[in-house]
Amino acid sequence: MSHDFRRGQALTRSTVLILGGLALLLVLPSVLRLEPYRVDLGAILQPPSVAHPLGTDENGRDILARLVVGARGTLGIGLGATVVAVTLGTLIGGVAGYRGGWFDALLMRLTDIALAFPSLFVVLLLAAVISPGFLSLIALIGGTGWMTTARLVRTRMQELLTAPYVEAARSLGAGSGEVITHHLLPSLHGLVGVAGLVQLSRAILAEATISFLGFGVQPPTPTWGNLLIGAQNYVFTAPWLALAPGVAITGTALALATLTLGGRPRPTSAALERADGPVDRRWPGPRVPSVAARPCAPTSLTDHPAHNRHSPGMATLGGSATDAASRPD
Repeated sequence: MSHDFRRGQALTRSTVLILGGLALLLVLPSVLRLEPYRVDLGAILQPPSVAHPLGTDENGRDILARLVVGARGTLGIGLGATVVAVTLGTLIGGVAGYRGGWFDALLMRLTDIALAFPSLFVVLLLAAVISPGFLSLIALIGGTGWMTTARLVRTRMQELLTAPYVEAARSLGAGSGEVITHHLLPSLHGLVGVAGLVQLSRAILAEATISFLGFGVQPPTPTWGNLLIGAQNYVFTAPWLALAPGVAITGTALALATLTLGGRPRPTSAALERADGPVDRRWPGPRVPSVAARPCAPTSLTDHPAHNRHSPGMATLGGSATDAASRPD
């Protein structure tokens, strides 16, 4: 079994587990009978126990119930913002790359202007003006995260337009709609998928930051971000309040980063062999180009062709003395 095949199987299993876990968090609040808003004044700031596996907060509410229900809010905002950002980025980058010329330059300069402003600062500024809520956060986070996807899609689109199969389709009379639908868009799904994972991680972290600062979804509606608002007052007396949402946010971000790194294309053995010579699969360390693939430098002064051309008498250092003696002065 080849290394690439085993790597593909491991990546597939990781993708199914991570995405399946996120989907499970979205549907669990609808399946389980949870009470995230139930106040129990007799169980305030209780440590983890059998009745409350993750403890209770300052109002006696169960942390596990609020964490599971808050996952739906945080992941819902993250997925919605990802759809908005990836759709805008793919549309703008695809049009810019396909049209080219002054239209491409105009869209890319607008993209550069948008990239010049810190996205989190812009979101916080607008969130302070607009009433906080799920839809407003989706629009704000998604509307400030499309620029990177646009630049990636634009570059990839320009590469695809010069591909032989695209030029062949055009030479056979295929119109612009057919070329875009059947040849260009199917070749973008891998790039768009990786960009979506990056954007999803960014959106989750952005929602947590905005809600923690008080500009996001307001309590008592739980999200992973606003669960940390009350936890900051009990970091030393009740650390489980911050530990549960903190681990959830960090674990989700790391899991998505793992999928992003695993989804990057890697050069095959055949491509490496064409570039650097034969591949020694027994050597696990960094590869060194073969001697045949590297140009050899002159080993001595007389081996340099320019020196031999201008100083024929010095050829005796690298040749025979008879040849130098028989040469006329």
